[in-house]
Amino acid sequence: MVTAGYGSSQTAGHASALIAGYGSTQTAGYKSILTSGYGSTQTAQESSDLIAGYGSTETGGYDSSLIAGYGSTQTAGYGSILTAGYGSTQTAQEGSSLTAGYGSTSTAGADSSLIAGYGSTQTAGHESTLTAGYGSTQTAQEDSSLTAGYGSTSTAGFNSSLIAGYGSTQTSGYESTLTAGYGSTQTAQDNSSLTTGYGSTSTAGYQSSLVAGYGSTQTAGYESTLTAGYGSCQTAQEQSWLTAGYGSTSTAGYESRLIAGYGSTQTAGYKSTLTAGYGSTQTAQEESSLTTGYGSTSTAGYNSTLIAGYGSTQTAGYNSSLTTGYGSTQTAGYGSVMTAGYGSTLTALDSSTLTAGYGSTQTAGFSSSLMAGYGSSQTAGFESTLTAGYGSTQMAERDSTLTAGYGSTGIAGQDSSLIAGYGSSLTSGTRSCLTAGYGSTLISGLHSVLTAGYGSSLTSGMRSSLTAGYGSNQIASHKSSLIAGHESTQIAGHKSMLIAGKGSSQTAGSRSTLIAGANSVQMAGDRSKLTAGADSTQTAGDRSKLLAGSNSYLTAGDRSKLTAGDDCVLMAGDRSKLTAGKNCVLTAGADSRLIGSLGSTLSGGENSTLVFRCWDGKRYTNVVVKTGIDGVEADVPYQIDEDSNVLIKAEDNSHSEADPSQLQP
Repeated sequence: MVTAGYGSSQTAGHASALIAGYGSTQTAGYKSILTSGYGSTQTAQESSDLIAGYGSTETGGYDSSLIAGYGSTQTAGYGSILTAGYGSTQTAQEGSSLTAGYGSTSTAGADSSLIAGYGSTQTAGHESTLTAGYGSTQTAQEDSSLTAGYGSTSTAGFNSSLIAGYGSTQTSGYESTLTAGYGSTQTAQDNSSLTTGYGSTSTAGYQSSLVAGYGSTQTAGYESTLTAGYGSCQTAQEQSWLTAGYGSTSTAGYESRLIAGYGSTQTAGYKSTLTAGYGSTQTAQEESSLTTGYGSTSTAGYNSTLIAGYGSTQTAGYNSSLTTGYGSTQTAGYGSVMTAGYGSTLTALDSSTLTAGYGSTQTAGFSSSLMAGYGSSQTAGFESTLTAGYGSTQMAERDSTLTAGYGSTGIAGQDSSLIAGYGSSLTSGTRSCLTAGYGSTLISGLHSVLTAGYGSSLTSGMRSSLTAGYGSNQIASHKSSLIAGHESTQIAGHKSMLIAGKGSSQTAGSRSTLIAGANSVQMAGDRSKLTAGADSTQTAGDRSKLLAGSNSYLTAGDRSKLTAGDDCVLMAGDRSKLTAGKNCVLTAGADSRLIGSLGSTLSGGENSTLVFRCWDGKRYTNVVVKTGIDGVEADVPYQIDEDSNVLIKAEDNSHSEADPSQLQP
């Protein structure tokens, strides 16, 4: 046993005990116990116990226990236990346990346990456990566990577990687990799990799992899982899973899945799935699936599927499928399918299919199919198919098919087919087919076919065919064919054919054919052919042919041929031929031929021939007279009595007989 005073130096062998004063130096062998005062230096071998005062330096061997005061430095071998005061420095080998005070620095080997106070710095080897106070810095190698206080910095190797307080910074290697408090920053390598508090920043490598609090920022590598609180920002690489709270921003790589809260912004790479809350903005690349809440905005790449809530805006690339809620706006690329709710606006490029709710607006490119609800407006490109509900407006380019409900308006290009409901208005280009319901208005270009219901108005270009219901009005250009129901009005250009029902009015240009039902009125241009039912009125131009039923009224231009049924009135210009049944009135101009039956009245102009056909019970005989010959005057009405005598029909009802020699078999 050795005891020394101030400034002493002591050296002892095995199983020794040494006690020194101020400024002492002690050296001991096996199983020694050393105790020194201020400013002492102690060196001991294996199985030693060292205790030093202020400003001391201690070095211990195997299985040593060292305790130092303020500002001490301790170095120990295997299986050592070190305890230091303020401002101490400790260095230990494998299997050591170190405890340090404020402002201490600790370095330990493998299988070590380190505990440090405020502002401490700790460095440990393999399989170490480190615990630090406020403002501490910890560095550990593989298989280590680190726990730090406020404002601490932790760095760990493989298979490490790190826990930090407020404002801490943590960096870890492979297969690490990190947990941090408020305002912490965490960086981890592959196969790591990170959990942070409010305002934290997390960065992880491959196959990592990150959980963050409010206002956190997370960045992860491949095959990572990220979960963030309110106002968080998440960035992940391929095959990642991200979940964010309110007001979060998420960015992911390939084959990622993102779920965000209210007011979030999400951006994903290929083969991603995104789900967002209210007021969110989502942007995804090819083969992505996006689902958003109210007031959201979605943008997707190729082969994407988008579903949005109320008031959402969606934009998609090729081969995309979009579904929206009320008041949404959708824009899609080629080969897209879009479904929208009330008041939505849809815009698609070629080969798209669009379905919209009430009050929607749809615009599509080539080869598109559009279906809209009430009050919708549809615009489509080439080879499109449009179907609309009540009060809809449709506009299509060439090769389009349009179907509309009540009160709809359809406008189509060439080679289009339009079908509309009640009160609809249809406008089409050349070679189009239009079909409308009641009270419809149809306007078409050349080579068109128009079919309308009751009270419809049809207007067509050249070489068109028009068919209308009751009370319809039809107007057609050259080479058109018109067919109308009861009480219809038809107007056609040259080389047109018109067929009307009862009570109809027809007007045609030159070389037209008109066929009307009973009580119809027909007016034709030159070289026209008119055929009317009973009680009809016909007016034709020059070189026209008119054929009417009973009680008809016919008026023709020069060189026209008129044929009428019983009780008809025929009036023709010069060089016309008139043929009528019984009890008809025939009036013609000069150089005309008039043929009437018993009871008919014939009046011809200069050089006209009047033929009265009589039936004697066995055969017909003709009584033929000519104006200007044998007292037969021009422009005077003549009749024949039952004895085949030609009589002048005077205004005073007196009459005289014509020359019986005019009688012809």
